[in-house]
Amino acid sequence: MSQNLNVQDLLNKKTRAILYSFSLTSLVFLQTFCTNVCPFIDGLQPEKLFRNLFIIFILHIIYREFLYYKFKDLRGNISLPRQAYYLSIISWVMAGITAFFLHNFLYPDFPMSSHLKILSSYITLGAAILAQLEYIVFEKRYKDICEDREYTIFNEKLSRRIVETFLIFTIAPIATLLLVIRRFNMDGVVDSHVTLEVFYIGVLMLISAVILAFVFGKVLKEDTNVIISNIQAVESGKYDNTQIINRPDELGEISFAIKDMSNSIEDGIHKIESLNEEIINTQKEIIYTMGEIAETRSKETGHHVKRVAEYSKLLALKCGLSLEEAEMLKLASPMHDIGKVGIPDNILNKPGKLTADEYEIMKTHAQLGYEMLKHSNKPILQAASIVARDHHEKWAGNGYPRGISGEDIHIYGRITAVADVFDALGSDRAYKKAWEDERIFQLFKDERGKHFDPKIVDLFFENIDEIFEIRKKFSDVKF
Repeated sequence: MSQNLNVQDLLNKKTRAILYSFSLTSLVFLQTFCTNVCPFIDGLQPEKLFRNLFIIFILHIIYREFLYYKFKDLRGNISLPRQAYYLSIISWVMAGITAFFLHNFLYPDFPMSSHLKILSSYITLGAAILAQLEYIVFEKRYKDICEDREYTIFNEKLSRRIVETFLIFTIAPIATLLLVIRRFNMDGVVDSHVTLEVFYIGVLMLISAVILAFVFGKVLKEDTNVIISNIQAVESGKYDNTQIINRPDELGEISFAIKDMSNSIEDGIHKIESLNEEIINTQKEIIYTMGEIAETRSKETGHHVKRVAEYSKLLALKCGLSLEEAEMLKLASPMHDIGKVGIPDNILNKPGKLTADEYEIMKTHAQLGYEMLKHSNKPILQAASIVARDHHEKWAGNGYPRGISGEDIHIYGRITAVADVFDALGSDRAYKKAWEDERIFQLFKDERGKHFDPKIVDLFFENIDEIFEIRKKFSDVKF
C-alpha cells in the first residue's frame, strides 16, 4: 500500500513548519537546560549561548533535509512514519555532535564534561522527547495522504510503540534531574549525600520503569494477539473459538464486541442456512408440482416424474457425475415434459396414433419447455430447461428439437432420455398399454448407439437391480 510513497511525501509545507518550530522552540529549552546542568555554560553571556545554539539550529535543518532526501525510499520492513522518525533521531544526534565539537572549539578551556552535557541535551530533549512528538506528526500526515487507500501492510506493534514512548518519557526526565542535582552538588548548594540519594532513587525509578514497560508491553502484546486470533477465527468461520479478554478497558471491550459479533454472525448463518434449505425445499415442491401438472394434462400420474427423477440420479452417479450434479439432475428431471402444457388437449390425449401434422405439434413441447425455463437464473431451473430441450434428442442425430448428436447432447438430456423412455414404456398411457420389461430391454439393445448414449444403456443394464428397486419403492408414491 505504501510502496509508491516515500519520506518526501510526508514533508509538505505544514509538516516542515511544525518540525522547524519544534527545533526553534527547543533553543529556549536547550539554553535553560545547559545553564542548569553546567556552571561553565551558565557563565556564558546569554546572547553567545543563543548564537551558538542558533548556528546548530540552521545546521540541524540542513541535516534534516539531507537525510529526508538521501533516505527517502523505504528501507527494510518498517513503516514510512517510523523511517521518518528514525531519520529525525539521527538528525538530532548529528546536531548534538556538531554542538559538541563547536563548543569544544569555541571554549577549549572548558572541561570535557561541559561539552558532553551539550551533547546530552540534544540527545535527551531532541532525539528522545521531541522526536517522539515528530513521530506523531508523521503518523498524522501519513493518515491524511493515505485516506483513500486500503491499509494492508501491518509492520508496527502497538506494544512496542507504547513501551518505547514509556521508557523515553521516563528515562529523559530522570537523566535531566540527575544532571541538575549533580551541577548544584558541584556548586556546593546541595550536599553530596542528597545527590547520592537522588541518584539511587533515579536508578530505582529507572529500573522499575524498564521492568514495568516490558511487562506492560508483554501483556498488551498477548491481549492484542488474542484480538487478532479472534478476528482470524471469525474470518475462518470458527465462531466458537473467540475469547474474551478480562480487562476493563478498550481491549476488553473490543474482545467482547468481537465475541458478540461472532455469536450474531453464527446465529445469522444458521438462519440463512435454514431459510436457504426452506427455499430449496420449496423449489423442489414447485418443480415436482409443475412436473405433475404436465403429466396430469396428459392423463398420467405423478409417479412417473418421481421415478424418472430417481432413475436419473442413479444413472448420473454411475456416469461419474458428482453427487451435487446428480442431485441437481434429480431435481430438474421432473420438468422434462413441462412444455406439454402448451400442447392442445386433442393432440396430447389422443387415444390413437398421431397424424404427421399432430406429431410435429407434439414435438414442439421440448422447445416450449426450454423457452419457459431458460430465463431463470436459478441453477435448478437452468438444469430443467436443458433437460426439457434435450431429452428427445437422439445419439445418432435424428431427434428433436435441434437434431444434434453424440456428446453435443447435454449429459442431463442423455440420462433423462433413458430414464424417461424406460418408465414411459413400462407405464399405461392414453395411446398404449404398458410394455413388458423384456420388450423394453430389447428396444434399448436395438437403439443403443442410435437413440441412446451407448455408455448410459450399458450402465442401465449393469445396475438393473437398483433400477427395479426404485420402481418398486416409488410405485405407489402420491403427490
